[in-house]
Amino acid sequence: MPHYSSPSVQDELYIAGSSWLKLEDDSGLQLDEAVFEACSAALRNAGIKRHQVALSITSSLDLYDARSISNALTAPAAAGYLNDELRVEGDGAAAFLVAAAGLASGQADIAIVVASSAPEVGYTSEAAVRGLQEHVSSYTFDAHTSRPVGLTANTVLGLHAANRLDVGRVSWAKMVESTAADINRGAASGRAQRAATTIDAVASAPVAMAPLNELMLPASSAGIGAIVIAAGVAGRRCPDPLARVTGWGSAVSPSPGRTSWLTNPAGAAGKAARDAYRRSGRRAEEIGYAEMTDLTPAMTDELAEALQIRHLAASERNRTGGVRSNHPGIANGLLRIIEGAELARERTAGHNALVHAADNLMGLTSSTSSVLILESL
Repeated sequence: MPHYSSPSVQDELYIAGSSWLKLEDDSGLQLDEAVFEACSAALRNAGIKRHQVALSITSSLDLYDARSISNALTAPAAAGYLNDELRVEGDGAAAFLVAAAGLASGQADIAIVVASSAPEVGYTSEAAVRGLQEHVSSYTFDAHTSRPVGLTANTVLGLHAANRLDVGRVSWAKMVESTAADINRGAASGRAQRAATTIDAVASAPVAMAPLNELMLPASSAGIGAIVIAAGVAGRRCPDPLARVTGWGSAVSPSPGRTSWLTNPAGAAGKAARDAYRRSGRRAEEIGYAEMTDLTPAMTDELAEALQIRHLAASERNRTGGVRSNHPGIANGLLRIIEGAELARERTAGHNALVHAADNLMGLTSSTSSVLILESL
């Protein structure tokens, strides 16, 4: 195996290129073909050839892919053939951190991270994808002996929202207003799952998990994302990198058997953010933009406080609507990183952005929160 110098993850990690492939009903692509197309586009965007990639990390889940070992099909298409490769059964942002750790250890100097949300349900409509996600969520809870009957991710989100309404920490009117604003910000984006809407339409949407209606839940979608990351000299040689990663953090929220998932649901995100700020050497006040995974509008304020971004105007959070515009399941973390990196690329050098992602396999319980601090170049 070739030897690489060991760079500092804080000083020498670059997002060299990225791509997002929105899957449609009529795409005609098989899973491995779709992964190949997304990875090829990311490599072209980064100005890097496939043979330069030494590490491939894939984020996927067999239950979504309807295959017993889906990684065997997708790894070669994700530049994993004859390379170091592994699959992370978790959110795409967690996979990104695994790749970053590989670069920081000197294992490689260029890696590709792929996150796949391509449910085998025949359709890519929000209702079809959400239905499968709820089934998968139920299976996930089955592994925990403390699981109450019928508990799923959306049930957990509904319980949290009902509690916050009961104690007056959020209002129905504000939840409706922020939901409409999120959807409308994202409607102009080519990656949006939902069309523009009105406050009245949000208020009258069908109830999904009381008190939350369908539009307040994440906009379930299908898609595949790919990010090329490069370290040290390899990163600096890339023709037009999107951003530099200056800090990161990760933490896991409590299990269903503990009450802190309800009393302090943003605790894991707060811990991950504090670690990211410490590693980056940036202060919260220096953050000028944020992408965050606020799974319902009842979570928005709590999460913003935990991430220390309450100073940001609404226009500087989730510019393309966040999860109420597009939430591609296990690939959500990679989409949030792509959105944050693209915005960093538009800003002047030295601009700082925060990206927060969390999986929704079990709602607010046993969820891994990842936080990155990005700097524009």
